[in-house]
Amino acid sequence: MENKNNDMKRFDKMHEEMKLTRLIDIPIRLDKSKKKTYKQKRKEKHKVKYLFSGRNHFFEVITPEKKRHEVRLNLSCTCEYMGIKGVATGKICSHILAVMQEIQKTGNIEATYENLIDKKKADCISLVKPSNRELNTVRFSSNETKKHKEKKEEVCKKLKEQGIDFITEAIFTTGGRADVLVLQDFTAVEIMSTEKDESIEEKMKLYPQGIKIKTIKCN
Repeated sequence: MENKNNDMKRFDKMHEEMKLTRLIDIPIRLDKSKKKTYKQKRKEKHKVKYLFSGRNHFFEVITPEKKRHEVRLNLSCTCEYMGIKGVATGKICSHILAVMQEIQKTGNIEATYENLIDKKKADCISLVKPSNRELNTVRFSSNETKKHKEKKEEVCKKLKEQGIDFITEAIFTTGGRADVLVLQDFTAVEIMSTEKDESIEEKMKLYPQGIKIKTIKCN
């Protein structure tokens, strides 16, 4: 019984001490990763006014000092949604939104080697019709010979092993079709069986500016 009474007394004492503890006395640990930068604090004081959309989206930003700045954004993506909706409608896809949220978190657009490669790939993909942007899949046209198909499969297999992205049967927005389009270096691989140099030159006339041609014989 005596032990029980002692335990009760200790409990009562602890309870009283807890009641006397104030919130201000509890140390607060700030998460440094969530601290706002000067730019992030500053941007919260700006007022943003949407103006209009065309090839770009135009906004006016008004600072607390009443200075006015025009901001232009060109938001594009290689997905089918943006290819169909277009930029002028003012609509954006979830991929663009994800990028904007990442910029919001860091406060900067950080360019790394991987970012530059991805940008080149995106620029190359934009030259292809939206309905024809299937990556790293071996596709054939109806008039290909067996040897032509085998060589195309061989080329694509090597590209996959090297981690290089490609589009087969890539139809360009300007017209023309490439057997294999290598995205990282804007190269159209043309597999030749019976084609002559003249036919390749005719193909090149339809290709977008900047596309390089590499020919491979399949026999």
